[in-house]
Amino acid sequence: MVLYIRLLSHDAEDFIMELAVDSSATFMALHLFIQKILEYDPSNMASFVITDNDWNRLKEISLMKMNEEDEDIELMADTCIGDLLSKLKQRALYVFDFFSERAFFIEVFDIKPGQLKEPKLIKLEGKVPSQINIDDNLVNDDLDDIFDDDDFGEGFEDIDDLDPDSIPDY
Repeated sequence: MVLYIRLLSHDAEDFIMELAVDSSATFMALHLFIQKILEYDPSNMASFVITDNDWNRLKEISLMKMNEEDEDIELMADTCIGDLLSKLKQRALYVFDFFSERAFFIEVFDIKPGQLKEPKLIKLEGKVPSQINIDDNLVNDDLDDIFDDDDFGEGFEDIDDLDPDSIPDY
């Protein structure tokens, strides 16, 4: 089956992206396709969240598990889209900017018989919301503009004389 999915953004009200994807494709294939079309960095953390009609979280599909307690989280590479999205008007979120918690609202707007080898862009309108990269806020070259070499010397003149055994345990 081919699922037709619409993505909308709270950040850019004129943004609309519609695509077709085979129900047997993985969420990883969908993630990489969206990232490529929108010229985002696909190495940034992202996840899909299957929701109910009121956008309440039901199931998370992530790039990776962050810790052992994430038993209810499925991995994008191991999860077929059709296993979790298979009905008209079904909703999900695509958290594309994980650390600033920005997401696209997703809704299945059509389902047709057939197959697609790879996702297909149907429509892309409006301003694409920018993806915030962690490196955008602090690049190593910018540290020279923020800190002077002398800033790190003040108060640490005697650090070489410090005996680690003389520090009390707390």
